[in-house]
Amino acid sequence: MAMHDWVKRELRANFVRAARAGRHAARAGPRAARAAYGARDKAPHIELTNGVSLTVPVKLIPSLKRATPSDVGSLKVLGRGCGLHWESLDIDLSVSALVSSVFEAPEWMAELGRVGRRQSSEAKRSRPARTVGKVRAPDRAAGDGEAR
Repeated sequence: MAMHDWVKRELRANFVRAARAGRHAARAGPRAARAAYGARDKAPHIELTNGVSLTVPVKLIPSLKRATPSDVGSLKVLGRGCGLHWESLDIDLSVSALVSSVFEAPEWMAELGRVGRRQSSEAKRSRPARTVGKVRAPDRAAGDGEAR
């Protein structure tokens, strides 16, 4: 059966739009160049096309938390690097979603808080904790804050 001309035009236009969107996504979002599982540190190592390397502990990836090391080790990069695939787990993860979700995850925020509590600035060391972050009233004796 012959295809109508309007169908051919519509398919061509859709293909052009999809190709344009794919090129934009490839430039805009993070893409994986390589990925491998590091059994010693229990984390996938992902090298992005922009040269950034990420090591993401499995405990920070909700869909992999209960997976065995051998299952997590079956990691492959999908297509042009926009996704990661675990065949034995039947899990596909978007690289951009993985990167953003890891840095927004409660576990990550808890880790930032834990590390932040160990470090303190000179201001924190020199003043009692209840005064850190408070705005001090202007010194009226020096003429600050007076109406003119």
